[in-house]
Amino acid sequence: MELKHEESNNRNRFYLLDNNKEIGEIAYTYVNEALIDINHTEVNPNYRGQNLGQKLIEAVVGYARENKLKATASCPYVAKVFGKTDQYDDIKA
Repeated sequence: MELKHEESNNRNRFYLLDNNKEIGEIAYTYVNEALIDINHTEVNPNYRGQNLGQKLIEAVVGYARENKLKATASCPYVAKVFGKTDQYDDIKA
């Protein structure tokens, strides 16, 4: 399994590949230069139950920390995960 990061003017995301087949993604947009909104997470149903959603969250959180960004979560899944623990409090806006 491979984790990739794609940044462009209209789409920013981390995604997972299994033998070059995309199996999951987490997308975010810049609200401003210091704030991102994590707005979408999806994992292929055939790959659920493997903590891949959590792996995607860890990727975007690592990116936010590395770039000294704060994050909001309009994605319901990410908002739920953020609300269950304080381990992401350092990046939550």
